[in-house]
Amino acid sequence: MHIKIIWVGKTRNLPIRTLSADYRERISCLVACDVLETRDLSKARGLRGADLLKAEGAEILRLLPENGRTVILEESGTQFSSIEFARWFENEQNRGTREVTFVIGSPDGLSAQVAGRADFKLSLGRMTWTHEMCRALLLEQIYRAFSILRKVPYHK
Repeated sequence: MHIKIIWVGKTRNLPIRTLSADYRERISCLVACDVLETRDLSKARGLRGADLLKAEGAEILRLLPENGRTVILEESGTQFSSIEFARWFENEQNRGTREVTFVIGSPDGLSAQVAGRADFKLSLGRMTWTHEMCRALLLEQIYRAFSILRKVPYHK
């Protein structure tokens, strides 16, 4: 399986960037994983509102693979325990899914076009997290899920 994560803009918070890099490195020992950052168009082009979402959506859609599963992070999505998330990956592997792409939108959300491409909607819980924090949380949970599946002593 190959995991891709697409998010908008660079992670500017140094501790979160360091933590994310650590989990990306850990994940790569268990499963192929790439992180793709789109440009932050709110700064590059000064876009706002619906125009910003549409432009960000076009950038994200350009990076989405034709095949595989697309999972968007959304507050109204399905919530899992860590073990349930691991089982979700296991079920995807058993279905023959070769690639799963996770998409984290900007603080303004995701365009309707990107949401329309989603095969699955995932929530990291009912609490509100910054988009940068969501990056680290998602990476940690992916690492935890594959640690459970590969029986790596991490999950307790």
